[in-house]
Amino acid sequence: MQAGFGPGVLLAARLGVIAVAVLVVTGASLAVTATVFDARQWGVYIGGNLLLAATYALLGVCLGPIFGPVGGFLIAFLVPFLDSGIGQSPMLRSAPTAWAQVLPGYGADRELLDGGLTARFDETGSLLLGLAWLLALGVLAAWLFRRGPATPAGIGPRG
Repeated sequence: MQAGFGPGVLLAARLGVIAVAVLVVTGASLAVTATVFDARQWGVYIGGNLLLAATYALLGVCLGPIFGPVGGFLIAFLVPFLDSGIGQSPMLRSAPTAWAQVLPGYGADRELLDGGLTARFDETGSLLLGLAWLLALGVLAAWLFRRGPATPAGIGPRG
């Protein structure tokens, strides 16, 4: 319990703040993108952007308790770079390699490319994979939040 609130209320508040941040950042990104790019399927393209943003937001929520604030912050920058920047990038190869297909951004990136470049939605499997990652990260974030902050060995209060 913190500030008179139970863990469920605090988790809901934290996830609410994250949801608002995802919407604001994605909205700003799409507003800028719309000035120079005309997606073939705007609805799918927007959905792919939101799915990718929410996936990495929840991944960041999970990394903090595991690696601490500084380590989690640094890894939260590294993972999307390796995933979307190198593993999923259509500029580096025509299709993602096998190792890139198990990363959190694969499904959302497929949605993003499908919405931006094709006239017909045909990435149902990728959408389901992206939503599965989102659900798994949400469950992990809730579990880590309820468990409480991890303390490195030898540091912190003695029990």
